[in-house]
Amino acid sequence: MTLPVDYNSSEMQIEFDKLENRIRKLDQYLSLIPLADAPLSPAEGWVAISDGTGTGFDGASGAGMYRWSGSAWVFVG
Repeated sequence: MTLPVDYNSSEMQIEFDKLENRIRKLDQYLSLIPLADAPLSPAEGWVAISDGTGTGFDGASGAGMYRWSGSAWVFVG
């Protein structure tokens, strides 16, 4: 994407600041929805909530919070 030659840099900065503030607010109120199946192609450090009804998480631990270790879902609690 290229900016037009006559863009207003101060207005652009204001919009970027607004966007940054919205992203920060989302981060404060992150909500995890319980899932029946584990997310596909997770990245190391991901966190997910299992509803305990599906497959893909550690079946012995059931419902709860899991983290992806890089090779498996690990029950957190």
